[in-house]
Amino acid sequence: MDERLGQVRTILKNYIGDLFDQASNTAVRFELFTVEGNSLRKGWDDQNTLKYRVRHEKNTLMLEWYQRVWKRDAKGNRTTEHHYIRKRNKNKRGTDLVYSYDMGDLFKFAPEWSRERVVEAETEAASLRRQAHYCSSMLVILGRMERYLADCAGESLPEEDAA
Repeated sequence: MDERLGQVRTILKNYIGDLFDQASNTAVRFELFTVEGNSLRKGWDDQNTLKYRVRHEKNTLMLEWYQRVWKRDAKGNRTTEHHYIRKRNKNKRGTDLVYSYDMGDLFKFAPEWSRERVVEAETEAASLRRQAHYCSSMLVILGRMERYLADCAGESLPEEDAA
């Protein structure tokens, strides 16, 4: 295998790691904003119940929104459940990738006082999702090229992993 391809792979994986760090910082800032804002509110109706989560698995970066729901069991203990909010495809054919959430879906769980911060976080997240998607695609294509070159040289490499 050409060592230049290995260098490209390392660069792309490091870039995805940098995107993960940036998204994680945004998630922490959003959580701190939510906790502080919710502590100033008295009623449950004015609480922000949105949760922004960042996950990194293999070559995939997932930036997702959840609704946080508080439940009380029979003993009176409180626990939280998180309900995933889907990204909806506005394209009627369903062929375009969706990099951002519908703001109306997010605003269902975000009171007026937090909506500006939700828009900021989601705008940044949409850009990060798109960049991560392109990097993952490049890693898949790079793997195909490595296997092709190895096959031409009479070597064998493991089968392709999903991005």
